[in-house]
Amino acid sequence: MHKLCVTGTLVNYYVLCRRRVWLAVHGLWMEHESELVALGRLLDETSYTDELRHVNVEAEGPEGLRLAGRIDWAELRDGVLHETKHSPRALEAHRWQLRFYLWLLKLLGVTRTDGQPFRGQLNFPRQRRTENIILEPEHETRLNEIVQAIYQTATQALPPPRLVNRRFCKKCAYEELCFG
Repeated sequence: MHKLCVTGTLVNYYVLCRRRVWLAVHGLWMEHESELVALGRLLDETSYTDELRHVNVEAEGPEGLRLAGRIDWAELRDGVLHETKHSPRALEAHRWQLRFYLWLLKLLGVTRTDGQPFRGQLNFPRQRRTENIILEPEHETRLNEIVQAIYQTATQALPPPRLVNRRFCKKCAYEELCFG
């Protein structure tokens, strides 16, 4: 397996389903067949078009692991990092993905003009809803654990078992692969 790069997407997947992490890391990306992913991509491309868009960041994480993310958009003047989502359905996973991006900026030493760390905001344009996110020290500790767990999951010979509660799986791009 190539040198693993832990991304915000993998952090999101990890919070939802470790099997999804394993499948993605092993080259099984199913999003190209998902209508929900296509809708999310369209929403991302058409919302907040006047802002600084799609910034790629990369940093070295714990134990030399590569970390990377693609930030949706940022307000540099106010120091707010934004992540646009189609729905708050996987809210906890979205929160951790945005915390991961804030952590990346911190690891790179990127701060607001006043020297304070960036803040985050989850945006749900269809619901006209936002949620503010701050990176706390306990989040950094948990992100370190998540990154290590993603690496451990990725290096397993076989994928983790399927989820027992399939409620979330019914709209997952990997559902047919896991249960078909």
